[in-house]
Amino acid sequence: MRVTGWTVPELRAAPARIVRAHFARIFAGLLWSPQLAEMARTSTPPRSAFGNLRGYADARASRERANQALRAVETVLWPEDD
Repeated sequence: MRVTGWTVPELRAAPARIVRAHFARIFAGLLWSPQLAEMARTSTPPRSAFGNLRGYADARASRERANQALRAVETVLWPEDD
């Protein structure tokens, strides 16, 4: 129980939902990347950075999809923040 600091008797005495929630939080903490989340939240580069209007529209649509995916992941990992 190196990660949690719990002893085996404490782990066995804890309700299963608490143990699952705790380990899910540890797992999420190991996988969560604040840098990737920040990239999803950044603004689209200015229109002048794109050769045509279609490229700019595609970039804006991709950024919106990334934001929606990020919100979905955050909702699953941290439901208490809603």
